[in-house]
Amino acid sequence: MTQAIATHDEHAVQTGVVLIPLNKLKKSPDNVRKTPHAKAEIEALAASIHAKGILQNLVVAPEFAETGAATGFYFVTIGEGRRQAQLLRVKRKQIAETEPVRCVIDTGNDAREISLDENVTRSAMSVMDEVEAFAGLVDGGMSADDVARRFGCTVRLVEQRLALARLSPKIRAAYRKGDINLDAARAFSINDDHAAQERVFRQFAKPITHAASIRNALTVGRIPAHDRLARFVGAEAYESAGGRLVRDLFEPDIVFFDDGELLQRLASERLDRMRASLAAEGWGWVETLRGHGQIEGCAGERLHPTQRKLKPSEKKEIAALEARAEELDAKLEDAEEDNPLWAERDEVEAKLDGLREAARVFDPKLMKHAGAAVAIDRDGRAVITKGLIKRVDVKAIAKLRKAEVKASSQESASNVSDAEDDIEEGPRLTKALTERLTEARTRGIRASLAANPAVALGLLVFTLMRQSADRSRVPGVGIEARPIGFDDDDAMENARIAYAEKAEEDELAFFAACVDQPVDKLLGMLAVFLAETIDLTHGGASFEDKRRQRIGDALAAALGLDMSRHWEADEDFWSAAPKALAITALESAPAIASLGEQERNGMVAAFQKMKKAELARTAAQTLKGAGWLPDLLITPPREGAFAVTAEGKRALAKAHAA
Repeated sequence: MTQAIATHDEHAVQTGVVLIPLNKLKKSPDNVRKTPHAKAEIEALAASIHAKGILQNLVVAPEFAETGAATGFYFVTIGEGRRQAQLLRVKRKQIAETEPVRCVIDTGNDAREISLDENVTRSAMSVMDEVEAFAGLVDGGMSADDVARRFGCTVRLVEQRLALARLSPKIRAAYRKGDINLDAARAFSINDDHAAQERVFRQFAKPITHAASIRNALTVGRIPAHDRLARFVGAEAYESAGGRLVRDLFEPDIVFFDDGELLQRLASERLDRMRASLAAEGWGWVETLRGHGQIEGCAGERLHPTQRKLKPSEKKEIAALEARAEELDAKLEDAEEDNPLWAERDEVEAKLDGLREAARVFDPKLMKHAGAAVAIDRDGRAVITKGLIKRVDVKAIAKLRKAEVKASSQESASNVSDAEDDIEEGPRLTKALTERLTEARTRGIRASLAANPAVALGLLVFTLMRQSADRSRVPGVGIEARPIGFDDDDAMENARIAYAEKAEEDELAFFAACVDQPVDKLLGMLAVFLAETIDLTHGGASFEDKRRQRIGDALAAALGLDMSRHWEADEDFWSAAPKALAITALESAPAIASLGEQERNGMVAAFQKMKKAELARTAAQTLKGAGWLPDLLITPPREGAFAVTAEGKRALAKAHAA
């Protein structure tokens, strides 16, 4: 075989294998491979050539000018990727641009045909052969880094090949036979135990193609990293305690915690620490949940914290943090997502939240009869719920609250007693019936409030003052711009729709329109939307229910509410009400009250003998249009509506003296 350096000499290009300077090689226009090589492929070739040289000669054809004379340049028919790899090495200053390249000059074959032949007539190496060859290099003393560097690939790719090389010989043989595909072979590598691999292999019908099933069968007993307990404990804490993580080399997102018992213990220890911290705050009980379930036996109500007065140092710190937050907001207005100031902004917000939360305190006396719970949500975050009340503690907390009310104001205590007496006078209504009646009253209050801007404004100011003073909420009034869905009267619903349609305009235009409205128009709109926040429905049993009733009484009195315009006792109501209530109501009916005593007593005796259904029909028919209302719906006199005049006081004094 002749070897020479190609030159412009026409006779030199006729030799077989020659060394041609790299800068004399060009891409052939007859190369059938038009799609460019991937960047990674060129980098891998460059690394291989740098380590071992060019192992396969390039095939070239000389370039001729139009005159027929050789130009001294050569077109690369086979080996364009190797030419580009050498150019990359020139760019990296590993070789000169005149580096000699071994080439075979072929002028006898059609350039297009041999280019196609090079890319088509060849067999790709079996993945398992490649895997075992990589393993042989490592067994011969090379490290994974050495192999990656010499073959221009990543260390991870080498590790993946080595993982496949560690498969059971039976699994590797099954791949060669076609009994498993490549994805399944990769799944088998999640567990290095050959016996386990072969046991799972025998369980599945051939060919095996579902990788997830293989992976699941080989990881029984291991905890996936996306499990709530795994996220709650965290990989760092788990590994620090001696735990081992099992990672799938082929699926970077698939990670398992190998020791389930250790994970359970670490989760229990963290929950115990959180339980101890909550108990130290003064809660009567603390429960922990591994999941995000419910605490058994809890009542529907909770304790709510109040806002204590901030210390001067806290006010100063909050002011400084708020100023810094405003400063950061201005700087980040048009900032990119990767701007480091975003992290500082989040940190400032977290500090502000912490200071505000620290100023929210629970009543220590009530805390002894309530509790807290720690649960773990699906994302592994600890969810702490404070102020839970168990049903057995509801009465104790109600007594403590009532005692506080009495201690703060004797007059308020008297009002509480009066309200409770009002609720419990006469036959006791069921919870369901009480809810139905107070729902009807809510409907009436909302409709009346929507038509009375003065009372709506007073209620708004009262609510905001309560929230400003001690973060107290007014029972049944949800003034937080969160309307409560309700089956309202037509008048209320029509008013709401009329105003709400305007709000569908452009946001800024609607705001400007609101500002330009006369005050009386704004008050009318305020009344409608404030009425939407009212829901005074209750069951009449708890302390909170009684507070709702008192607020309802006060609102009804302020509005001069006549519930007979919004509600009437029908047969359905009387079927659910106690018989004693129906009989008492019938006694007060004008048609019966006007009878003589003997006849009236006879009618009452007849009512008492009636069955429930018959009595309900009789009450509905007799009281229809009479305006009868149960005590829950009767509007009490407005406070201050009656006053004792000077003449009255003299008369009272005279009567008392007599």
